[in-house]
Amino acid sequence: MRLVAVVQPTYKGLTKRFSAYCPDIPGCIAHEATAEKALEALRATVTHQIHAREELGLKSIKNYCKVEVLEIEPQRKPQNDGLFRSLKLVQ
Repeated sequence: MRLVAVVQPTYKGLTKRFSAYCPDIPGCIAHEATAEKALEALRATVTHQIHAREELGLKSIKNYCKVEVLEIEPQRKPQNDGLFRSLKLVQ
């Protein structure tokens, strides 16, 4: 089974950690010190969820999510330049 896994850095104070989650399985989240360990923990959590669902006779998990990478070209001149001219710095 192929599922989408999202890994992102998280911070608690000055400590950098990583969270991994599977959008196809709500609540399936793992937190670890490295991205690799977070993915490993997520894999174990997802495997447990799949087996638990099978034992309870629930429907199997379906892969609804897909990944698309957006490429955004930076604009040479900001389009909203006039919107921010009237803002003043508050100190």
